[in-house]
Amino acid sequence: MKKVIVLISVFFSIVSAGYAQKWKDLNEEQKWAKVQEFREDNQKYLKSTLGMTDQQVEDVDAVNACFLSNLDLVSRYGKDDAAKEKYAKSLANSRNTALDAIMGPDTRKKYQAYVQAKLEKAAASNQ
Repeated sequence: MKKVIVLISVFFSIVSAGYAQKWKDLNEEQKWAKVQEFREDNQKYLKSTLGMTDQQVEDVDAVNACFLSNLDLVSRYGKDDAAKEKYAKSLANSRNTALDAIMGPDTRKKYQAYVQAKLEKAAASNQ
């Protein structure tokens, strides 16, 4: 359940701008289905294309859960936008360092490019 919540949070944070209206129109069941599909596609890519193990994929999920939890705290308790941005950048750098340790910098960059292209394509199809 924790992984699903993490993936929902990741999904919201990454695609909220591109999917805002369409996502808003979906019922809860449809949202869960889209999030699950997004997660399954990403895990398939990590395993089959990038050759990651189940343990590595699980570790990536754990890093993302921690990242999102900390972003929530920054959002909730940050004094102003400048402070929130400073802390968020620090968290993003820490996340990238952890993902580099799990999958290596080159693989992380490939995965990042994959997700970015996937989200841009989805956003373009919703306009």
